[in-house]
Amino acid sequence: MKKNFLLAAVLSLTIAATSFAQTAATPEVPRNYKPQPKELAPMPGELTDEMIFPVLGKYDYVGKDGEVASVTVTRDAENKGVVWINGMPQGKFKADLKQSPGTYKIPVQKTLQNDVDGAVAVEATAADATGKPSPRYSGKSLKEGTLIFDSASNKLYVNVGAKFDEENPSAIFPEMTADDSTATVASAEEVDATQENAKKAEKKDKKKTSLAKGTNYVLTKVVEVAAAPVNTQQ
Repeated sequence: MKKNFLLAAVLSLTIAATSFAQTAATPEVPRNYKPQPKELAPMPGELTDEMIFPVLGKYDYVGKDGEVASVTVTRDAENKGVVWINGMPQGKFKADLKQSPGTYKIPVQKTLQNDVDGAVAVEATAADATGKPSPRYSGKSLKEGTLIFDSASNKLYVNVGAKFDEENPSAIFPEMTADDSTATVASAEEVDATQENAKKAEKKDKKKTSLAKGTNYVLTKVVEVAAAPVNTQQ
């Protein structure tokens, strides 16, 4: 009986000590404690047209004579998937978005006269059914083509005259498809054989290849740098 009493007393002391240790390990929270609110991350800025459609903007185009021409790409007022290219030798023409964000197809169309100093070129006498002046056409017919903006290099690649490649639109631009890492060194015999075959094929398909590839243009985007703030305090 006495033995059982001692065992019960020891067990009670063990349980009490364990409960006290757990209570002591828990920090005491003040009654008037209020957790500080978490700081919210700043709201992102509103997306601009240039962010959604990076092809929009101003470009420099260097012609064969070395003169630098200014080319602008603007979004159509009614259709967000259509852009207008103004300042090219062919005149002002449109392109339809095929792959977001920067791959466009140039449809067959009759070009307009390039706008001058941002003003729309229109006929003063002619007007459509709505009473608005009709656009002044350049008289040039534009064949199908491709327009791709490369955001990594800030360059605009334009092809006029070649059919748009639905599977690989950039294939028409050698500058975009060149990959030096896959180049291999051929033997002298292989080089001679390749050059001979190339000369034969060149004479046979020169005209056909020229028509298939059309004309390529590479334009450089003009990046506007924000001016540094001027400190007026002395």
